[in-house]
Amino acid sequence: MSQQIEKEFKNLLTKEEYETLIIASQLDEKEPIKQTNIYYDTHDMKLKALNSGLRIRIYEDKGEITLKTPIQENEKLETTDELTLEEATALAEAHKLKESGNVAEKLKGYGIDVSDLDVIGHLSTLRYEFPGDNGTYFLDKSYYQDQMDYELEFESESESLEQGYIAFQEFLQKNAIKVRKAKQKIERMLAYPN
Repeated sequence: MSQQIEKEFKNLLTKEEYETLIIASQLDEKEPIKQTNIYYDTHDMKLKALNSGLRIRIYEDKGEITLKTPIQENEKLETTDELTLEEATALAEAHKLKESGNVAEKLKGYGIDVSDLDVIGHLSTLRYEFPGDNGTYFLDKSYYQDQMDYELEFESESESLEQGYIAFQEFLQKNAIKVRKAKQKIERMLAYPN
């Protein structure tokens, strides 16, 4: 089964902080990764009630279905099924999900059938990625409904959450970035319904 534990820290950015980080991290010559997230839940929002999120993510050349379920704050279990670009696009256009695979099995464990799920929203991101001490940074500009925001994510490879948190706080301080709580992308998207 394709599963991994994600230790993730997030911070919202101003446009100026975002642009400064692009230059400081020498990303201005790179092309960002384009990704589109299509989020799913039941009509009565069972996944939201479980503090979980489900999406199809479409890249330029492939796709994936990912279910994120909480372990503890800043730590989630990601269950993923890889898709071809054609599979991901067809599923997203049909507002459907694969009825078999790792994600479908995990959902069954929560008493949720894929046929009960429907699209609840979309969010597109331009993402830059760069290495950091004991992890990877992601610099995102996201679009959803008529909104746009900027965010820095850090996926820690440290043994403990505390080590990851310290590394992230040191990076923010070093780059003179004000600490701003960032909700998950799905939560931000749901705050601005179509």
